[in-house]
Amino acid sequence: MHVAVTSEHTLVSQSIAAALSREGTRATVVAWPRARASVPMPRAPVPPPFDAGLVLSSLDLWSRLRGARSVMTAVATRWVVLTDAPRGPVWGAVLAYGATAVLPPDAPLRTVLAVLAGAARGERRLSADEAQELGEQWARLETAHEQASQQFSTLTPREREVLWHLYQGDSVARTAAMMEVSLSTVRSQVKSVLRKLRVNTQLGAVAAMHDYLELEPPRIQPASDADDDSPPLDLKS
Repeated sequence: MHVAVTSEHTLVSQSIAAALSREGTRATVVAWPRARASVPMPRAPVPPPFDAGLVLSSLDLWSRLRGARSVMTAVATRWVVLTDAPRGPVWGAVLAYGATAVLPPDAPLRTVLAVLAGAARGERRLSADEAQELGEQWARLETAHEQASQQFSTLTPREREVLWHLYQGDSVARTAAMMEVSLSTVRSQVKSVLRKLRVNTQLGAVAAMHDYLELEPPRIQPASDADDDSPPLDLKS
C-alpha cells in the first residue's frame, strides 16, 4: 500500500511517514500548500497513484482547512484525516474534500494502518446518514461565511481597524489615542460599523466580529498585524 502523508508541520509528516515505513507501508510526504498562496497547488506534485492518504492537522484555523482542501483535492485518493477538531462542520468539510474517515490525533498506529487499509479498499467509517448530517452542517457554515463576508466587505479600512480595537477590548478613547484621531471621529466610525453590521451596540459588533473570525482569517487587522496567522476556529458554540 502506498500512502500519501501531509501536514502543515513538515516534521510531523516526516515522522509519521517514517513510522508507516517501519511497519512495511510505503509512505510519501506530500508538501502542504503554503499559506496565502496566490496560485493553486500543482496537481500531483509527487508520482501517483496513492492507495490512500493521511492528513494530520488540528484544522483549528481557516488557513489550515484551506490547506487541507488544496492538497486533498490536488492529490486524488481516499483520505483519512487525523484531527482533534470536534465532530461537526469541519468533519463535513473534509468529507466533502475526499476523506473516508476522521480519527483523533492520538489514535494508535495500528488503528491508523487498519483504517488506511480500509480506505484503500473503498471503506467508509461513517454511515451515509452521518455523512449527510455533517455535510449539512458544513453547508450552513459556508452560508454563514458568505453572509458574514458580505457584511464585513462593506466596512472601510478605518472602520475595520476601529472594530478590531474594540474586539481586542480597547475603549473608544484608547482606540482614538492609538489611531491618533479624535474621539468624535472614532465615535462616528463606530456608529457606521453598527449600522453596516446591523447591530445596535458595541457588544453586538464585537459578537459579530467574533463570528466573522470563526469563519475566515481576519483581513480587518491593522497593517502591523497583517502577517499574523488566522485565529482559532471555535465551532463548538
